[in-house]
Amino acid sequence: MKSVIAILAIAAQMTAALAWAQVDPADPAARPALRSAGPEPAPPPKDQLYDGNYWSILAGITVPHLDRPLPAVAAWGTGGRLAGRFSSVTQALDVEAGLEYSRFGGTNASGASASRMELGFHGALHPGFPLIVFNEWLYDVLSGIHGFVGASVSAMSVSGASAVAATGEKGNDASDWRPSLACGLGVDFPVSARNKSSGWWLTTRYVLRWTRFGAAVPDRDFGDNQVVILLGWRSYDNSWARLPRPF
Repeated sequence: MKSVIAILAIAAQMTAALAWAQVDPADPAARPALRSAGPEPAPPPKDQLYDGNYWSILAGITVPHLDRPLPAVAAWGTGGRLAGRFSSVTQALDVEAGLEYSRFGGTNASGASASRMELGFHGALHPGFPLIVFNEWLYDVLSGIHGFVGASVSAMSVSGASAVAATGEKGNDASDWRPSLACGLGVDFPVSARNKSSGWWLTTRYVLRWTRFGAAVPDRDFGDNQVVILLGWRSYDNSWARLPRPF
């Protein structure tokens, strides 16, 4: 009798084990299927997640438009910008210094033209900086929206008798050094992975600028607005500026 009971117990155990191994893998309760898939990869450590601290080198194009174009000089111009940028803790504030050159060609064969070279800096505020903690592309873009104000020293040059005369100066060429002011809006887009020590970002901006010219009274204000497109490489190794992430 004891032998029969032992045989029945062994048979029951074997049946239960067989039924457990044949559970439908689609069933959420199918533990063997879940175990066979292996553990999920661990997320990157918090100290490797992008947190808005960086230094960067940027270069790109500018497309300025003069509010008061000169006679025989095109209102639209083209140019380039080279800059260095540093972001503070969590990207709440960043500063940028750069060199920029723009040229406005003549509209006929008069030889008239204008150009501007400037060296300056600006400070930017990112109101959405807390969104960085979510570590997702969309939130990085939203936190990259910024407003900025800046100042620079500009060298404006004008060629062509009619263009020079419109500034109150005389001759075929004239130039002047003046301080300039600017403000605008921009947004940064990550174009490479942020969970590394560095990465590439695309920056677009709309800028309003005020630059005066000449000794005439009143002098001429070359107000202009421009679109700026920059590609920047960022290093995220500012470990001394990191703050503990809440999650």
